[in-house]
Amino acid sequence: MWKHRIGYLVFMAAALIAYILADRPEALAFLCLLVLMPLLGGGLQWAAMAGSEVQCRAPATCRMGQKVVVRFTLRRKSRLPLGPVGIRVIFENILYEESRELKLRLQPGEEREMTFVHLMDAEDCGDLKIRGDLLECADLLGLFAFKRPAAIFQEILIYPPELKLHAELAQKPETKDFGEMYDPYKKGQDVSEVSGLRDYVPGDSMNSIHWKLSGKLDQLIVREFGRPSHYNTLILYEMVKRSGELEIPRAFNNAALALTVSLSLSLLELNLEHNVGRVIGGELQAFPVSSMGAHEQMQLSLLCTPIAGEGNGADTAYSLRRGNIRGGYTKIIYITPFYEENTARQLSQEADLTVMQIVQGKGMDYTASAGYALISVDVDAYQDIMHSMTI
Repeated sequence: MWKHRIGYLVFMAAALIAYILADRPEALAFLCLLVLMPLLGGGLQWAAMAGSEVQCRAPATCRMGQKVVVRFTLRRKSRLPLGPVGIRVIFENILYEESRELKLRLQPGEEREMTFVHLMDAEDCGDLKIRGDLLECADLLGLFAFKRPAAIFQEILIYPPELKLHAELAQKPETKDFGEMYDPYKKGQDVSEVSGLRDYVPGDSMNSIHWKLSGKLDQLIVREFGRPSHYNTLILYEMVKRSGELEIPRAFNNAALALTVSLSLSLLELNLEHNVGRVIGGELQAFPVSSMGAHEQMQLSLLCTPIAGEGNGADTAYSLRRGNIRGGYTKIIYITPFYEENTARQLSQEADLTVMQIVQGKGMDYTASAGYALISVDVDAYQDIMHSMTI
């Protein structure tokens, strides 16, 4: 705008010099017109701007990776000429607690109501709030700018990519009215039912050591306890911005959210009620999922709850063990962007554990380690290759 003003002043100075040199009434009239034009143009813009408003419309929901059409509608009461209208728009993602500012410039025509389209890339999951708090209109000469507050608001829920994930259970859950039914092929922590013995491995609980037999054999032997074959299932997911010195890319967190939601839906299709949760502030916050309505509410909670700034698997395992998960869950599916063997070992001592680790460039891999199963999921290809899994 300052360039326009300087250019106009230079033009007026040239007109003034021309009038002084020519000393003719036409030159004087032209100079007076140059003086009056900014005042007249500014007055017209102020009048046109006074009755103008902008509204925003966008779909209430979409999926990550889609292009979202955001429409801005400019309405005005008169047909007075209106210069370019600038809007300061703020896109705030509640899940990642980050804001992005965008300055849009609308060029109105003669109509009283005009719609302008902005294509937005839904790059990340989360609850996205679109706000506009300021309108700015310049006159046709670009010499003055009139500002007025605006009340633009729109909310979009950006869901994770839809995965057609089919889950198969390695153990069919069973229940009965009284007592427990034990599975001889699954190890657990119920000390009333010992299912086997093996050599000690670093990370095993000291309570599981068979001290009498260890003394006879002169080496540490641990007891493997039985596990009830009816499952209380927890889908435990982690979403953090940083783990120690490691920066966690958003793609990893988006993948963790997509796998969590898809796995929950797959378990629901198997008529398996479960809980979905993560550790926040040292406490497990779990959401029970027993119906499609509860599943939708769970997704809404995931999208609207900010992710942790920093965390690690050791803190997660400590918080869960402190909360006595042994009595609460017998099956845990642990979805995480970072994998720590010690953490997995600790959790596997408390429940039947399947770890889903988000990795990059390794494809999909399944391995069975001591006491738990590990599934590696490629962050770049999981939408194409992740169709079924066994837990």
